[in-house]
Amino acid sequence: MLVVPSSQKIKPSEKVPHKIYQVPYEPGFHEDAMIRLEFEGNKLQLFLKMGEVLHALCESVFNSTKVLEDLKGFDLIIYDSLASCAVLIGEHLSIPRVEILPAPPNVPFSFKHMIPMPVSYVPQLLTGFTDKMTFLERVMNLGVYFGTKHFIQFAFERQMDALKVKYKIKPEQSFHEAAGDVELVIITADFAIEYPQPLLPGMKSSFERFDVIINTNNHVKIELFASDQIVVRTFMIFK
Repeated sequence: MLVVPSSQKIKPSEKVPHKIYQVPYEPGFHEDAMIRLEFEGNKLQLFLKMGEVLHALCESVFNSTKVLEDLKGFDLIIYDSLASCAVLIGEHLSIPRVEILPAPPNVPFSFKHMIPMPVSYVPQLLTGFTDKMTFLERVMNLGVYFGTKHFIQFAFERQMDALKVKYKIKPEQSFHEAAGDVELVIITADFAIEYPQPLLPGMKSSFERFDVIINTNNHVKIELFASDQIVVRTFMIFK
């Protein structure tokens, strides 16, 4: 599912269906509110606003019966880490998910996947530190690590938990737990040039090839190949 601004004209495709649903924002909201905060350097207000917007957009999806009906029957959801509503949609419709993390694994989005985060030499986002930190900088880096985790819980996950309860989407499980329950996480950063990351059992450092095959029947096959040319994971998506 891809969401684009109404001002951007996209040519419809016969192979990729597009769905439209109403959101509580006027055209130009993103430029007037979100981008303005970025230009003003108000990071805190920007992150809080992002949490509010993600909550509103997700609730708009669940208020659209037609969109939810159209999404039934899919075998797999592939989504960007910031598209947090995909977690709730997958839970609601019992569809397995594959998440694409378009950033190094030291960003806040990796917390929910229990990716090792050795804060003694992996600097946190926005700290400006390098991997060669003094003792004081390591203490500050640790503080930012815990502070960021609590901020995400307050600004993002708490609102998503409220949606889970409101729409009865497995309310016994937190959004944090649900977001970490994915079939596969693909990190698009280059493992060779990022900060050193310990590999847990079952993790692959890189894939030599990532194939997406669409045949004439609109069946989609995704294959991940490791360097030894063995298929690591294959998904078949039918619709």
